[in-house]
Amino acid sequence: MLLLFCSAIVMSTTGGSTALAQQLGTGPVLFTANELTHDRELGIVTARGNVEIMQGERVLLADTVSFNQKTETVTANGNIKLLEPTGEVIFADYVELTNEMKDGVIKEIRLLLTDNARVVANGARRTGGNTTELAKAIYSPCSVCADDPDRSPLWQIKAERVIHDQKARKIEYRNASLEMWGIPVAYTPYFEHPDPTVKRETGFLFPEFGANSNVGSFFRAPFFWAIADDKDATIDPVFTSDEGIVYSGEYRQRFINGEFNISGSAAVADREVGSPFFIENRKDQFRGHVFSDARFDIDDQWRAGFDVERSTDQTYLRRFNFFGPSSTTLESNAFIEGFNRRNYMAANGYLFQDTRLGQRPDSPVVFPLLEYKGLGDIDDFGGRWSLDSNFRYLYQEDKSENQRLSVDIGYEIPITSPIGFVTTIETNLRMDAYNTNHFIATDEAGRRTEDGFDGRIRPELKIDWRYPFVRHDSSGQTVVEPIVALLVSPDGGNSPGISNDDSVVVELDETNLLDQNRTPGLDRVEGGTRLAYGLRAARYFETGGSLSAFVGQSHKFTTDNVLEAETGLENGTSDIVGRVDLRPSRYVDLFYRFRIDEDNGEVNRSEVGTSIGSSALSFGANYTFLREGTVDDVAQLDELLLSMNAQWDDNWRVSLFTRQDLINDIEPLEHSAVLTYEDECFRFDASLRRTYTSSTDLDEIDEFVVRLTFKTVGGVETELF
Repeated sequence: MLLLFCSAIVMSTTGGSTALAQQLGTGPVLFTANELTHDRELGIVTARGNVEIMQGERVLLADTVSFNQKTETVTANGNIKLLEPTGEVIFADYVELTNEMKDGVIKEIRLLLTDNARVVANGARRTGGNTTELAKAIYSPCSVCADDPDRSPLWQIKAERVIHDQKARKIEYRNASLEMWGIPVAYTPYFEHPDPTVKRETGFLFPEFGANSNVGSFFRAPFFWAIADDKDATIDPVFTSDEGIVYSGEYRQRFINGEFNISGSAAVADREVGSPFFIENRKDQFRGHVFSDARFDIDDQWRAGFDVERSTDQTYLRRFNFFGPSSTTLESNAFIEGFNRRNYMAANGYLFQDTRLGQRPDSPVVFPLLEYKGLGDIDDFGGRWSLDSNFRYLYQEDKSENQRLSVDIGYEIPITSPIGFVTTIETNLRMDAYNTNHFIATDEAGRRTEDGFDGRIRPELKIDWRYPFVRHDSSGQTVVEPIVALLVSPDGGNSPGISNDDSVVVELDETNLLDQNRTPGLDRVEGGTRLAYGLRAARYFETGGSLSAFVGQSHKFTTDNVLEAETGLENGTSDIVGRVDLRPSRYVDLFYRFRIDEDNGEVNRSEVGTSIGSSALSFGANYTFLREGTVDDVAQLDELLLSMNAQWDDNWRVSLFTRQDLINDIEPLEHSAVLTYEDECFRFDASLRRTYTSSTDLDEIDEFVVRLTFKTVGGVETELF
């Protein structure tokens, strides 16, 4: 909120008004009035009728402006409007300024600020050209009701006195009260905040308080520290009834070529460990987390940075859920990367932390991971070369380690025949070298892996053939496209000396059916000869709707029992995969993804999703079924998600969400509801959340959160059971 007087209004004229111009200040001026008089006996210069005075970007409008040479007083009367260069507009009925306009009084002052907030006061006094004091002041950013202008705004701040110190750049309130709909709801004898010229100011932020089932009652009052223009910090302790004090904070700094951020927390709290059948309660354990990230531009092509995500244990971030959504895997990464036209180079290091419950093997450390990807120009034949190279050094805490060097040289050329065949030929020469130390184990295929050097050289060929048929009619366009892909590479390639670290979880679907290698990562390759085939069809309507579908399958002519045992990619004929998308209008969106067992016709994976409605009212549903064993190491999944969003006017909206487990009848997993009101000056959020899952150290959650946000001032949040 900016409370200002005109600090200098300068007029340059001739004749009787020269004295007025001299007293008002110096500098170029333009002013107009219907009448200008100079009473030499009384020493008063007066401008009357549509007075307009302009100096630079400041404009003063009034019915009358006069200057008393004897008292050196400037007076303005009637319909006074002062347009400030910063965009504020000051309205008044009477203004009197002295001491070269450094001191003065204003009666019945009204201010319109740049953010459309309004200030009204009985009067104001300016002292020393710096301090402005308003009496009986009211501030509100809320719009006035057009049908009833006299009605109180949604919220406003009333104060006996408001003092604006321009030099200190702060606004003080004395005996201030917050009113909502004209009803006082809060009072403070003193309150201050920085004026709008200050972007950041040291001080307490609005508090948050409440309770939840994991930590009991809690209270937090963040303190913001504006250290310098390029750095700041937030000190944010959380006081809980069940777990003591959680010390947390954040530090941020900007540089000319980058930025750095770090946040974290620490607590001495109890921790439950073990299984549901035997739980050990460990008292006064140190628990905490640290998140950090940085990005620095080295030059126009190169940049470097890092991301750090670490926690002391698996459940800390979910139990103390004050620091954003938690993840099942925390990933830390340091990198340097460069971009040059179609070339990309990077050096990375990775550290992982598995936060899923249960006994987990130690997460690997990857350092370094060196990558280069290059794409050549299109040659005279329409094809282009590519080069992908990769070096990875991976080691575990048990001192086992392996190194991998991979180079993939490729060439791709598309060919379109006169009759419409679209054929793409891809050739690759893949070369991988592995060295393993202190690693002796048995893989998924029952083979014993041992130390030593191993490698493979694999020429690969893919011929992708498509024949799109297109038909136009009065209502739209139909496209039918049969697809056949022949994929050829040497058999095998997955020897026991090559450990599988990045190709563990493989899911066959419509997105990877036509890929040369359907395994993620580089450690496992799909050898032999395989024929993939499918049909893509689509209908595009003139009205804007569409219907599209794809169904496909593949057949492997060779047998790879090792790959099947490790990844689940079956020999012979694969399951049938596909997807259907229906968008009859912008208000309806429906999709269906499936994977059907080739042998018995059972559905191994099914996913149905829909979104119906507009911004005023919409419904969403998503059903997912995954048969156990369809994806390696993934249990059966049978889940239904339902959601509803409604907005019945410009201000009110509601969202409902539920997640149900359908494996054993219908069991709820999570419910939530959010009610929101928002206008130009205020936002109200009320959310209710209930979870039905619990585990060691984590209880079922009952959560009710209310947030009140007073725009331009701040907000209050409370969280209850």
